[in-house]
Formats: sequence, C-alpha cells, structure tokens
Amino acid sequence: MKWVWLNKLRSFGYGLGLVALAYAGVFMLVSCSSSPTDQQIALADGRVLAYNEYAGGDPNGPQVILLHGAPADAKSWNTLVKRIGEVHAGEVLAVDRIGYGNSTNEDELTLAGHAATIAPLLHETAGQKPIIVGHSYGGPVALRLAVDYPEKVGGVVLVAGACDAYMQDSQLFRRGVDGVRLIVPEDWERANRELLALTDENRAMEPMLDRVTCPVVIVHGTWDGVCPHDSTVQYLKDRLVNAGPVKVVSLGRARHNLQLSHVDELIDAINGIE
Repeated sequence: MKWVWLNKLRSFGYGLGLVALAYAGVFMLVSCSSSPTDQQIALADGRVLAYNEYAGGDPNGPQVILLHGAPADAKSWNTLVKRIGEVHAGEVLAVDRIGYGNSTNEDELTLAGHAATIAPLLHETAGQKPIIVGHSYGGPVALRLAVDYPEKVGGVVLVAGACDAYMQDSQLFRRGVDGVRLIVPEDWERANRELLALTDENRAMEPMLDRVTCPVVIVHGTWDGVCPHDSTVQYLKDRLVNAGPVKVVSLGRARHNLQLSHVDELIDAINGIE
C-alpha cells in the first residue's frame, strides 16, 4: 500500500511539473518583450481590443483569427507568423485578448465576454466566413464564437484547446498559484483567474456545443500535460455532434505549446478547413 501511494504521489508531482513548465514556457515567451500589436478597435463597451494584421498567402482566402492562451498575447503566434505566406488566407489577425498585451488591462473571465470582443473583427472574404484558431484557453473562446455567432464563423481549429469541462488535472496547480498571487507577475495572476473560472465556463457551454455547425479540426499532442489528449479529444467528439466535419490530428509525443513546436501541422489544419 505504501508503494502504491508513493507511485501516485510521484505521478502527481510529475504531472504538476509538466503543467508548471508549460505555463512557465508561455509566460517566458510573452514576458520578455511587449506585444507586437499596433492596431486597435474600440468596442461598444468602451474597451479596446488590440491586434496585428498580416497578409496571408491567398488574397481570395478566408480571414483567419488567432487567439492566444493564458498567459500569453499575440506574439505567442510569432513562429506561425514567420510563415504566414503558407497559410491560404486573405488576412490573418493575431489578437491580444482583453487583459493582455495592448488590449484593455482588465479581467474578462467569461467565454461569452471574450467572444463578444472578437466578433466585431469578423468579416467574410469572397463569400468565405472566418476561421478561428485558438490555442489553450483560446480554444474554448473559439468554440464560444462558433456557438454565439454561427453565421459569422466558417471553421474552428482547436490547438491544444482547454475545452474539457471535466478536466481536473491542473486545478490544484491553479489554486496554488492563486495562493501566492501577490508574488506572481500580473499576467500570470490574471491568467490564473481565467483558468479558475474556466471549468464553470466550459460546463455552462457544454449543452450549447450542439449549436456548432462549422468544420472543426482538433490538433492535440499525446503528451500534453496541461490538457490531456484522450479525455479532451473524446469530450469534443462526443459533443460536437452537428459540427461538420470534425477532424482529429493527434501529434505523438507532442506537448502543449503546439503553436511553437508544430507549425507545419497547424498550417495544414488551417488550410484543410473547407
């Protein structure tokens, strides 16, 4: 019995370490320099949403919106942006979500609230609706856009999306960060508040996922220590019953920050949306 508990403790510690490293990796990425965004849109509620616009490789292709995770900002997509000409898109917008980068510096803890701030950016190109690409926390925001604005969304790419309403693996880590919030950086503290609220937000969205009718591509690493591959993929496949089609791209031995490590696969996923 003693060895069983020791093995469980060792496994828990290993998993917690993976979560910490994943969040720390993104935090280091976004904390070393300021967000590159240099364009803004004034929202109806007085807040400001910042973004960068890039020309994709196809002037007649759809608009693509890139939504970062937590903590992060638009520059978390820089590795993809360097190859933006390979994306079959007209314009590509990398957004600073509310609370990050050069957008209004305040909490937005609801998925519906985040989706509402992104919606004014969406527009059709040559009759094609936008494709929303969301990494980690950006994943459920992308789904919420497809739920709330189905007439405006032409496809969703979930990149290691934190979409499973029953995922509990990182809750202890998040509560630990909350317990030392006075000594962690502001972006990480804000991200932690988002993530602590995310379970309830995902559960509130769960019965709405049958409203998603656009194509969805799930890109997920089998070694993801933040959002476990098997449970996340199964959760989405079971609930996106009206999305068409739903495609799963499982990346062996890949971890959470796929926007940094697996750009080829992300480009293929975006270009594969029909």
